[in-house]
Amino acid sequence: MTVYVTQETTHDFTKAEQYGDIEFITKDDFSNVKNSLVNKSLIMEVNHRVKKFDPNEDWLIITGSPYVSAAVFMAIGRRGFQAVNVLRWDNRDATYRPITIDLNAARATID
Repeated sequence: MTVYVTQETTHDFTKAEQYGDIEFITKDDFSNVKNSLVNKSLIMEVNHRVKKFDPNEDWLIITGSPYVSAAVFMAIGRRGFQAVNVLRWDNRDATYRPITIDLNAARATID
């Protein structure tokens, strides 16, 4: 099992290791500049890293830039998965809470 983290930050992800090995998807963020090579490279990196994502085994932690997180969810959604297991940080208890995001429910509201 692997815990994919959308963007590497200074947060301590040690408590997430009980769910699997930590793998960061990227450390970068999107640029505001039109036609930025950084943006093209970031999209390629995200697509490459989520190729190994297994929705039945793996977890996702959403952290860092919301734009990077959106790109990760779009890349996972394009692979046709039904749901994504997410580890949500609980500040009060200082632990991760597992939740499942049903991607079919999101598609149903769009169609």
